[in-house]
Amino acid sequence: MGGADAMSLVKAPQEAYLGLAEKGKVICEESSLKVFGQAFMAGCYISFAGLLSLAMSGSMPALADGNPGLHTMIFALLFPLNMLLINLTGGILCSAASATASAAVYEKKAKAIDVLRVLAISWLGNLLGSLLFAAFTPWCELNTAITGQVAAALAFQKTSKPFHVTFAKGIGGNWMVSVAVLLTGQAQDFAGKTMAIYLPISALVMVGLEHAPANFYLLLLPIFNGDVSFVEVLVKNWIPSTLGNFVAGGLIFAGSYSFFFGHLGKRTPCEKCKTFTSASPSTGIDLEAFRNEAQDEPDRQPPASENARSLRCWCYHPH
Repeated sequence: MGGADAMSLVKAPQEAYLGLAEKGKVICEESSLKVFGQAFMAGCYISFAGLLSLAMSGSMPALADGNPGLHTMIFALLFPLNMLLINLTGGILCSAASATASAAVYEKKAKAIDVLRVLAISWLGNLLGSLLFAAFTPWCELNTAITGQVAAALAFQKTSKPFHVTFAKGIGGNWMVSVAVLLTGQAQDFAGKTMAIYLPISALVMVGLEHAPANFYLLLLPIFNGDVSFVEVLVKNWIPSTLGNFVAGGLIFAGSYSFFFGHLGKRTPCEKCKTFTSASPSTGIDLEAFRNEAQDEPDRQPPASENARSLRCWCYHPH
């Protein structure tokens, strides 16, 4: 009714990827203090979800014995709350930052040294936020015997595998986290973002992949309870899972999508237009201003059949 333009609630893949790279640029431009603060808060939020999953799944011992698959599913369906809180409040996970910040480098929006700075600071911030919440848990008298038993069993699983197996699981884990970040960039409403987070994050938990920031709290609690040593956790889980996470986010995910939709695939804007119109919803670019400017150069106007979400830049050269 009327003549209003229809708006899609889901962005195209290229638009979402370019928005992801723009997000990485913003993170790389942040001060170290702000990166640490956002990462610290993210460590607290991921710990909230960890405690929720431990407490609820631990309160169903009969289900764990009789139907372990359903027991794991309950844990997995509760855990994605952390990504929802982090994504919608501006928190920074080192795992997700490995994808966004690397994409910014591939698209010539950031320097590699800034990516290394962001990853190191966010890793530390995630760990210290989780450490605070792990200390906060017994203060609230929430470190019950049942919760501790579930955490101890989880710690045994996560520290009993060879280094290369945990590394490989870390690749798979952050591949799913990176997909969740991309999908939340595609979704334009709360319900869509929620679903975009829950599907890949619950999947990685259900199949037993590794996500280093999630493991910080889940393994700090057993350390505090004396069920596992710090050195054992660091060497057998945190290091290999972190390396696997960074390989997945920085090389496999961001590298692939830059080849598909960005600079590595030579889909770059010319000197005149510098910015993809398809990234405009994420970057705040005024499309109308671009359109008015383009009217002065007829050869740079988009064809009538194309809409504002074209997958090419304003000069409409295929690049």
